[in-house]
Amino acid sequence: MEAVYGPVSLEASAERIVQAAADVPADQPLIVMAHCGPSGLGSEAASPCGRDWKTPAVDWGDQDLALALDRMAKDRPADLVIFGHMHHALKRGSGFRQTLLRHRHGTALINAACVPRSGVDGQGRTLLHLSWAEFQGARLTQLAHRWYTPDAELIHQEQLPIDAPLPC
Repeated sequence: MEAVYGPVSLEASAERIVQAAADVPADQPLIVMAHCGPSGLGSEAASPCGRDWKTPAVDWGDQDLALALDRMAKDRPADLVIFGHMHHALKRGSGFRQTLLRHRHGTALINAACVPRSGVDGQGRTLLHLSWAEFQGARLTQLAHRWYTPDAELIHQEQLPIDAPLPC
């Protein structure tokens, strides 16, 4: 970012995110796309933004994004934050990272950094990974990691439980 915009403070970066979010119409979902997720999601290697490539494990999330999400929530919390950077499989074969979660203020988060995006399952089928979100109006109704065959057959999915709307 510095190469394009010059030095940007944490405060200025958070304010840019908040201003962009304020322009989203109320009847549309408020989706934030970021390179890395927000700080504050844990400091273990398997945390959504935990550093796993070097010890000790620490929270490697973006502080400006966390600040922006907290400020946005005063008026309208983000419905969904999509980010990557932190690969699902941890370094040195030590497990997998948490990739789907509900954050404070009710915001759903998905880490889309499934690497590699294609592979072969135990039956020899080629599978392709997609991060999947569905909305009804501005309400998130489904959030998942899905694996498809090249013929678009859904083989497996990991889904974030989404609460059903309550009747009036």
